[in-house]
Amino acid sequence: MVTVKKQLCWEDVRDGEDIPPVTLNLTIQRLVMSAGANRDFATHHHNTAMGQADGAPDMHLSPDSCFSMWERVITDWIGPVGRIKKVNLRITTFNAAGDAVITSGNVAKKWQEEGLNLVELNMKSEHARGTSMQGTVIVALPSRSKPNSVPRWKA
Repeated sequence: MVTVKKQLCWEDVRDGEDIPPVTLNLTIQRLVMSAGANRDFATHHHNTAMGQADGAPDMHLSPDSCFSMWERVITDWIGPVGRIKKVNLRITTFNAAGDAVITSGNVAKKWQEEGLNLVELNMKSEHARGTSMQGTVIVALPSRSKPNSVPRWKA
């Protein structure tokens, strides 16, 4: 069964609005599958001893997989027509096996530019050892008057 996500429109967004948080439990299985899916076979992404050699408590998530956590939270919020336009992500500590990583965000501002309805999000990911990632993301949303107005790719 396919679940159709609700589409968020630019007019519905408010400054300061929170994005619903998502918790991802980083099991060994998830890290190994993530390394394979990203074709990032560096041993510290699927081997405890190598992860610890990096200074992490265990094997740890790759940067691509870190971004995918944010992508999941953001696309769940913006809906199927919204688009991620720009990402500024800073990884501040390892996301390691055994961590429960909570990714959340809020609306910093919204504006219109070059025919696009843009929203800047302040994003962060946290686990028991503190904030592991932080940064900003800019998304484009459709307008209620033009629900399919967001171009798939801008040339």
